[in-house]
Amino acid sequence: MSDRPLIQLDHINIPASKPEWLAQWYADNFGFIAHKRFVSGPGTLLVFEAGKPLDYGGNVHFGFRCTSREKVRAWAQEFEANLVEDENYSGFETKDPEGNLFEVYWEG
Repeated sequence: MSDRPLIQLDHINIPASKPEWLAQWYADNFGFIAHKRFVSGPGTLLVFEAGKPLDYGGNVHFGFRCTSREKVRAWAQEFEANLVEDENYSGFETKDPEGNLFEVYWEG
């Protein structure tokens, strides 16, 4: 495996019944920039495709990493989410208006 080039996640495509509306929801809630069905920010590109939202059973989700425990706490209050914390982790999971599960977290 050492001869393989390093890769990084570039974007996530997410099916949505209202792609442009959901892109704007992410922009409004996270301070990203929306352009039609695309949302971008530092290290982030979400693409919303027209389609039936996925049934996110189990633990299928994407995550936004924060730079501090305090920022996660503030986001948890914003989303009225149940915060989970231990010595090296602070985070929560919640869903967007179309039912996509996401996590906001910090790891020490």
